[in-house]
Amino acid sequence: MSRHTPTREEVELNQLRQREDQLRQRAKESAANRERLVQERSERDRTMPPLDEVQDRTRRILHEQTVSRGEVVNILRTQNRDLLLIFLLVAATCALVWWGLQLMHG
Repeated sequence: MSRHTPTREEVELNQLRQREDQLRQRAKESAANRERLVQERSERDRTMPPLDEVQDRTRRILHEQTVSRGEVVNILRTQNRDLLLIFLLVAATCALVWWGLQLMHG
């Protein structure tokens, strides 16, 4: 049973072959990346950018929502003030009715 020990040249040759395989693999990856970049660029060029009108619409909608929130707060404030006034008017009416009844009985 003789064992074959690789010579120095065979070891170097194996290392060169491995390095060559690695370089081929990197070349394939590089080509695939270039192809992917070209495809993405062409897809981006074919896509139409959003119009200024779309941006204006979104800005207007956002503004209307902001304004409507402020209006809601103002409406609630007004309703609370009106409710307080109604309560005070009912209390004043009840007080006047009670005072009138006291005058009639007394």
